[in-house]
Amino acid sequence: MGTQGTVVCLGFFDGVHRGHLALLAAAKKAAREAGLPVCVHTFDRAPGGKGPALTTLEERERLLRAAGADQVAVSPFDERTRTMSGDEFFERVVLGRLHAAHVVCGDDHRFGYRGAWGVQELQQLCDSHGVRLTVVPPVTLADGTRISSSAIRAALARGEWALAEEMLGRPLPAETKKSFP
Repeated sequence: MGTQGTVVCLGFFDGVHRGHLALLAAAKKAAREAGLPVCVHTFDRAPGGKGPALTTLEERERLLRAAGADQVAVSPFDERTRTMSGDEFFERVVLGRLHAAHVVCGDDHRFGYRGAWGVQELQQLCDSHGVRLTVVPPVTLADGTRISSSAIRAALARGEWALAEEMLGRPLPAETKKSFP
């Protein structure tokens, strides 16, 4: 990452679903206004083992770039990263590695050891370091169902392929269908 500054999207981005695309849209808008690149931060595997992955890391990177990410930064979810406090993650990764001038995340974003830090703490960290923060509200289906990777996995587990595809905003790859009963 260059030192000029970036607009950083935080999340795991499994599935790169419609909710994630809303984050990217907000980041692209902020990036255009500031003349900065969009950098999406993700991990090499799911924090907390949330069930079968919806996408491989390679597919996730491809989808994120196709959605407008200029850069995709992947951190290993190893013992060191897993046990970082929220402020350490913010200072080492978000500021130190990614050079964030602006951060974009969802309203339910959690980070730091055991997800102990949330949007309120992130706002305080951003404020104390002169970094802008955009919190994107949830994206929902017409019936009010919140779009999330967990909701997509639940739909897949029930064999509701059409619902999962509606939340993703694209057809399911055949490999994904094979991962679920």
